[in-house]
Amino acid sequence: MLFAFSEEIRLRVLMLLARGSSLCVKCIVSTIDTPQPTVSRHLSILRRSGVVEVDKDEQHRYYSLKKSGPFVALSNGLMNVYQKSLKDKNPFKKDYERLKKIRSGCSVDCKVHD
Repeated sequence: MLFAFSEEIRLRVLMLLARGSSLCVKCIVSTIDTPQPTVSRHLSILRRSGVVEVDKDEQHRYYSLKKSGPFVALSNGLMNVYQKSLKDKNPFKKDYERLKKIRSGCSVDCKVHD
């Protein structure tokens, strides 16, 4: 799990999801301006580490922070520390501002909480 929190791209994704969001890969790619294969690779690491979960429909995958499981308390504790210390710093602050701008052009099932 600590490996999941050790890379900036994964931290950027987690910070977006930590605001109570459920996002598709397209929204994440557009927000952090990183190629889709790179984002997918990092999302896979986050999923395998038990930090995020994925819901699928016919065309999209929606990622959110995992809500249950053996390491959710540890994950939530780490996210609280990161949220407090990084949410107002770049690139995390700019990522969330970009996400709020692009979310209207994304799938209706993506959920971003202000």
